[in-house]
Amino acid sequence: MIRTVVVDDDYRVASIHAAYVGKVDGFEVIAQVHTAAAAVDAVTELKPELLLLDLYLPDEHGLDLVARLRGADYPPVDVIVITAAKDADSVRAAMQHGALHYLLKPFSFPALRDKLLSYAQMRSRLDGLRAADQRSVDRVYGALRAPGQVAASKGRSDYTLETVEELLSGTDGDLSAAEVAERTGMSRATAQRYLTHLHDLGRVEIRLRYGASGRPEHGYRWAPAR
Repeated sequence: MIRTVVVDDDYRVASIHAAYVGKVDGFEVIAQVHTAAAAVDAVTELKPELLLLDLYLPDEHGLDLVARLRGADYPPVDVIVITAAKDADSVRAAMQHGALHYLLKPFSFPALRDKLLSYAQMRSRLDGLRAADQRSVDRVYGALRAPGQVAASKGRSDYTLETVEELLSGTDGDLSAAEVAERTGMSRATAQRYLTHLHDLGRVEIRLRYGASGRPEHGYRWAPAR
């Protein structure tokens, strides 16, 4: 489980966000805190993997808190910023301080769920990394791709796209749309749509396969890094 602390000065909002996190498999909220000082105590004592951090706290700005937590005196913790701050300076500073996502209030449960799932996928890929080459590094960073950059803008789910990518990149040889559907639990039509999209992006290659019936079908193989 990814142990998460929710930091928001509004008790009601913190409770809502905590309830959202609790609905995502693999995550658990171990504390809800409402000040920067309480967040520091939670990080120090509970050692969470993730902070969901509002920027407008009563005793310290959230970005100053992140900068402080990056010091050697504190356990490492990842940060997803959740805020109403829409100014470019806040976005830029959050990136500079290592925030993994920046989610604007108000947001829906699916928006937060997608951020959490991409974060979980990034952690999983990083945990499985033994020796880095460019392809494996790209896969780790690719897990954090923001929704809308490739998939969501055309009605596709980033999480589903990443699932298909991970399956293909971890498979020796090629897979048909039916095999992708079977291994991921999605319909064949959905698998076909995502495979076609990945081929259009140049991420997969296609070759003809001939089954027992003699009828050809497309086999999809992860494209080698160029």
